[in-house]
Amino acid sequence: MTSSKVRATAAPSWMAQHATIVFSLTALVASYTALGLMILVDRGVLPGRSIPSLIGWDMEEASSLVLVLVLVATTFSITRLAEGTAGVRALAARMTRWRLGWRWWLTGVAAVPAATVGLAVALGDHVVAPTPMTLLSELGAAAVGLVLINVAEETTWAGFLQTRLERAHSLLVAAVLTAVPFALVHIPIRVVAREIDSPTELVPQLAVLMVLCTIIRVLLGGVMRGAGNSILVVAATHTSFNRSNNVDGIAADLLVGQARPLAALAAAIVVAALILVALRGRLGMTERLRLDASEVAAPRSSRRGTAEPTSEPHLDRGPARR
Repeated sequence: MTSSKVRATAAPSWMAQHATIVFSLTALVASYTALGLMILVDRGVLPGRSIPSLIGWDMEEASSLVLVLVLVATTFSITRLAEGTAGVRALAARMTRWRLGWRWWLTGVAAVPAATVGLAVALGDHVVAPTPMTLLSELGAAAVGLVLINVAEETTWAGFLQTRLERAHSLLVAAVLTAVPFALVHIPIRVVAREIDSPTELVPQLAVLMVLCTIIRVLLGGVMRGAGNSILVVAATHTSFNRSNNVDGIAADLLVGQARPLAALAAAIVVAALILVALRGRLGMTERLRLDASEVAAPRSSRRGTAEPTSEPHLDRGPARR
């Protein structure tokens, strides 16, 4: 075998073993570069600030879309290098997996909003009946957020990074580790939104983001584990949290008072805790590797006798499991 063939054979194996580190570094550099340009546009240093308004968006929404596009491109590029086309197909299949038990769909779509409203009422808010037009508008906003942002976003964080970290760590540890880059890439978005206007605000904002992102990653990691690896259900859960937490979401449409932000965070904690209790005994690496094996088995069985060994996804188990 020639040296070039040896290098070609070794490259995917090296990438598979270091995919989480390579992804995190690449995603941070690429996202900060792209969002740095968006900040310059927002501040008037570069032209184009009025472009998002042509479709009814603001700069924060446009920056979020740019971030998602950068992350998705990074995710599929590294998946292709680490696992080949079989890995890309498996990841894409998880993005559209909708056939699973109704309980997980109900959990993903309704649990956090319902808990938010209930807890907010307990904290002193009161409920108002929304108009049909308000409900229709909310449904449209949720659908746009799910399709344009959250499916792609969770393909990156849940489908790629958190999945791989779970191969070497428990669900909880993997969620905390995923929360670090998840929080970091959102810092420039807060700069665009004028929530960070000076360097002195950076550390407090990052601390708040880390707490919030850790809670969200635990919640979404539990949903992913229970929903059989479905990125679509994870994305729906992410959307339902956003629409519970946002000032223009379903919870804001239903509630009058000041308790909603705290109630939304508490709701995410309560729902995450209930999911972890329901999944007790399935939170370790063994369950993650079982789910991964089922992802590999489907394409392998359909090509039995013809699949190339290098076309199958490598299990990125990390140094502890070599």
